[in-house]
Amino acid sequence: MARDIADEPLFPLDAIQGDILAGLPKRHEHLMFFTITDPAAFKAFLKSLHITSMQDCIDDRAKIAAQKLINAQLVPTPGLNLAFTFAGLDRLDVEDAATMTGADAFREGMASRQAILQDPPSSEWTALNPDPDLHGVFIVTGASHAEVVDVMSLRLVPPAENGWSLLHEEVGQVRPEPVVGHEHFGYADGVSQPGLRGRIGHDTPFHPTAEGGKDNQAALGQDLLWPGEFVFGFPGQNPNAPRFEVKGPVAEPPIPFMNHGAYLVIRRLAQFVPEFNASVKTASAAIPAGADLADPDLLGAQMVGRWKSGAAMINAPRGDDRSVGDNTPRANDFEFGEDREGVVCPWAAHIRKAYPRDDVRHELEPDEKAIGRAEAFTQSHRMMRRGISFGPEVTEAEALSGVSGAIDNAGTPDEDSKVRLSRGLLFKCYVTSIDDQFEFVQRSWCNADDFSHPASGIDPIIGQSASVDRPFKGAAPFSLVEANRPDFNLRSFVRMEGGEYFFAPSILALKELS
Repeated sequence: MARDIADEPLFPLDAIQGDILAGLPKRHEHLMFFTITDPAAFKAFLKSLHITSMQDCIDDRAKIAAQKLINAQLVPTPGLNLAFTFAGLDRLDVEDAATMTGADAFREGMASRQAILQDPPSSEWTALNPDPDLHGVFIVTGASHAEVVDVMSLRLVPPAENGWSLLHEEVGQVRPEPVVGHEHFGYADGVSQPGLRGRIGHDTPFHPTAEGGKDNQAALGQDLLWPGEFVFGFPGQNPNAPRFEVKGPVAEPPIPFMNHGAYLVIRRLAQFVPEFNASVKTASAAIPAGADLADPDLLGAQMVGRWKSGAAMINAPRGDDRSVGDNTPRANDFEFGEDREGVVCPWAAHIRKAYPRDDVRHELEPDEKAIGRAEAFTQSHRMMRRGISFGPEVTEAEALSGVSGAIDNAGTPDEDSKVRLSRGLLFKCYVTSIDDQFEFVQRSWCNADDFSHPASGIDPIIGQSASVDRPFKGAAPFSLVEANRPDFNLRSFVRMEGGEYFFAPSILALKELS
């Protein structure tokens, strides 16, 4: 089906907050969680506040691309967006906020969804515990820490006069060269993002079709989705369609305040890096003779579904291949259809759990109609992810001991240093349905040991479970002989430490609060 640009919606670039669809360009990010102390003063403050728009982000990214042609000098990219909890909207007297689409999850908050998500109880969280005074978050970004501080100084202060007070702050930063864009376990992060249908000009698509690519894709393997999955007021996907290209209904907000806004999910995910590396080595060494073997690099890649470069296992089955890794045209140029048995990429691999592409649940030989329906269903559960790493790099003492927070070569842990050396991912995503996108993927795919096939195991990276051990089936397969597939019970190396649900309104809606 040829792409019809004229049929795609025109984005109001100055109305949509920049982080939602374009993404705030950043190397540093501060999440400033606040309470509204004076609603009248806060509303007046919002009317003059410069909030970074989608147009601003497009312009900044164009400047970055132009600078790269000259040298590697950083381009200033000051950014500021904000979002509110349900309590925050109530504090601002947003009319009919209780009738918002998906208001149950939003109103009750993330902590109330513990049983659904299998998260640790909120009594164990170290950040973003349930707090009726948590009203919102400022998302402040820049090319450097100094630039982030400048944004705060020029746009947000003084807090008291502007009607708000800081409750808590989380600080993120991209990892240093040469691992920029990689999370702390070492794997390229954010490699697979949805492409978007929609225009930024009369006949200018936001995501053009890649040269030599398919009309239904932006970059190779990056399927173009209808934007109503990520921002209200536009057509979304149709989960019951015969193929994913079919336009779904408009994501109509029940109240005008929601138009051109989106829900925002924030989670603090701590990563136990030395323990992860030690466990992968131990598991590799424990594979019994006669089974398919995997060295630690291969076994780690099978757990993730990609090598550290971002090369997908499907495209690089036996060894890392940077030519198909992150920032290359073929980074997402694959499906799972030629690996229905999970011979190359295990069914429980992180990227296969979180985005199953053309996998068909519990079917090893699906026909084309089943595949088309499965892809349409899958694409209705995607998220626009905007995460960033936090915390310091692993120290030499930690690496040698295999213990996070170790302060000497003997591996003696110190509780204070464990807190200080906490590292991980500040997960963020934008959706128009908290329960049918973020919660669905976490609950029904990543946490489910029967997805996409019975007893396939839990996502070894972000899967949550009440059990200490998480099954991971089919590691290092490479053959169809069942006995050759070693199975593991892996410990969790990612700990959810807190989070909350927010709503990011349009810039126009923020300016019109009265």
